Amino acid sequence: MLWYLGRLRDAGRVVEDGGVWRRTAAGAELAEGPAPARDARTELPGASAQDYVQAYADAAAGMFGAGFVQDMGEHAGRVSGERVAEFHERLLSLVGEYFAPDKVDRAASPKYGFRWVLTPVDLHPLDD
Repeated sequence: MLWYLGRLRDAGRVVEDGGVWRRTAAGAELAEGPAPARDARTELPGASAQDYVQAYADAAAGMFGAGFVQDMGEHAGRVSGERVAEFHERLLSLVGEYFAPDKVDRAASPKYGFRWVLTPVDLHPLDD
């Protein structure tokens, strides 16, 4: 946490006063105002949540009948870079196997979609 606060201090976003960290005007502006880059990052999860909620309501209304699949999940763990690269390649292979244009059945119903994000979620190492 101190590493991040130091970076924010160096960027003029926070100041330390007697052991208390406070936002500067620039830090408050950043926290309060929607930044274009931040909006772009939040658009995908928002759309994913909306798709899931809408599909849940449609399923409850009987739109998909009894034979549909709906799922979601979140996973994280400490995995080596080599294993993450392997996972990434396997995931791309599965996407291609099931959702490539020449693999889909255009007459099948309902149409399925998914979104995924593979990214580091850890804090910055303290020894850097």
